[in-house]
Amino acid sequence: MLFSHRSIRLATLFAATLLIILFLLPIRSLWAWGGTAHSSIIDAALTSIPAQDRIAIRLGSEVRHLRNTVQMGDWVNSLIVDHENWHVTREDFPLVSSEYFGNDYLLFPKAPHAYSHVMPEVAETYTPFFLRTLQALRTEDATNASRWMGALLHFVTDSGSPPHTVPILGPNHTKMENWLDASTIDLRGYHPMLLGRTDAQALGGLQMRMAELIARNKIIAERMLPYAQADDRARLEPLALDCATETAKVAADVIHTLLVLTASEPDNQTASLVVTVTAPSLPEHALLPAKLVLLGTDYSTLSESVSAGSFDYTGSFRFSHLPPGRYHAAVERPGSETLFPAEFVLEAGHELAMDWKLISAHGNLVQNSDFALHWVRPDAPDHWHYEPAKKSWISDNIPVVPGNHYLASMASSGTTLVHLEWMAQHWKTTDDAAISLKDNTAPVDVLAPATAVYLRFLVPGADSPSIHIRSLSFVRAPGSTDGTNSRSQTEPTGVVQLPSVPSPSARVRRGCWTRMIAFLPGSYLYVRGTCLFDQARAPQPSSRSWT
Repeated sequence: MLFSHRSIRLATLFAATLLIILFLLPIRSLWAWGGTAHSSIIDAALTSIPAQDRIAIRLGSEVRHLRNTVQMGDWVNSLIVDHENWHVTREDFPLVSSEYFGNDYLLFPKAPHAYSHVMPEVAETYTPFFLRTLQALRTEDATNASRWMGALLHFVTDSGSPPHTVPILGPNHTKMENWLDASTIDLRGYHPMLLGRTDAQALGGLQMRMAELIARNKIIAERMLPYAQADDRARLEPLALDCATETAKVAADVIHTLLVLTASEPDNQTASLVVTVTAPSLPEHALLPAKLVLLGTDYSTLSESVSAGSFDYTGSFRFSHLPPGRYHAAVERPGSETLFPAEFVLEAGHELAMDWKLISAHGNLVQNSDFALHWVRPDAPDHWHYEPAKKSWISDNIPVVPGNHYLASMASSGTTLVHLEWMAQHWKTTDDAAISLKDNTAPVDVLAPATAVYLRFLVPGADSPSIHIRSLSFVRAPGSTDGTNSRSQTEPTGVVQLPSVPSPSARVRRGCWTRMIAFLPGSYLYVRGTCLFDQARAPQPSSRSWT
């Protein structure tokens, strides 16, 4: 059969259009209820928290961020960037308000590796993350505490997702946790349950409550599966909403219990630590905080940024209610060498204040580049993990800007060959060929491809990478664009964007600020805003399907 040139052109155009549409569709993760559903579940849970829990006073503005930080469990090995834009009349005042790595709230000595989010492995997260969140609420600031709470709530809410209870994977998984409107969950008449009056009792209560939730929703999941297989959304959706509602109740129980257990101030037999930290500026990540860990403990915290100028970054750490005693610490930040301060002593009823200065690593973006820090696990360097499938030690992802040049190098004591891989997602490599580094050669100039959002190092062999390698380096080449500015232009290729607010021409705009939270590789981008409009023309909340 012969085809005309016109029909061939039309077929080619149709195929190209279809490919573009498929490329632009959001990636559906099997690791979660979905972006907006997680947030709606937490929104509903928060409406039932009793006033006497004083959550607004305890967490301040971070309360509204719980609907975002509940995504934390899916942000493993990802950079999170919090953008703000203040719009006044016709002027915009954009800025990056904060950025941090998801791993800082997902990996610690009691939870030294990533976990599956489906049964049965997800149940292993309850104990370490519940205790770590209690610790954060008692010893850290509201920002750090809300992020730890978000990580815990992610695992709690994932456990209630119907396909996570069985588990069921594939297309039916997506239908069973996405075919519903979770914004309709109404818990205003629900009274959260206190899971226990002590930490130990609450931990036992949490385990029991989670077991009940999983058993309940598993029965419903088995009823849902035939409807998912038949694409019968009308019958499936009420069952999914029922599971989401019960999950929101459990989330409310957890939040309520955390706040009650940490409401009272510990006695004066505890100590406080306040540290001012300065570090060389890192233009591509100006507000990236420093991280303080107390070696041999689960205590860690990220700095609150004070200033980030052209020359230096300044931040502050604060720990409250620490046990008195002797401590060894470590402080790290990309672009600086890891600092190991001298031992210090915390005395009961006293606050110790110190100033620490980090030494420049000349813009090196590799975290723990000399493998010296072993806080998460004594047998492995922080920010590195061994992957048996690749028979290599693999670094944490390093954010890159497509089109920028970087200089990669290594110093070793042998003939080890190190490889560099570009990442299209935090879990997926690009189709670009790996780059090999040899010892003591001149730095290799590498160009970040258009599909890359991260780069990672691979050190072959099961032996500790420090046996053969002294250090690794990956720095932005002179003349490359500033990463912070470039990132705002390149992110949309991997970011799902919510519908924007209608233009000012549609109604009177008096003033508006918009807050966006994006995490590279950018599976989600949330837009939160408060605008002043004529009441009759107030904007309606936007919605999109769970992804």
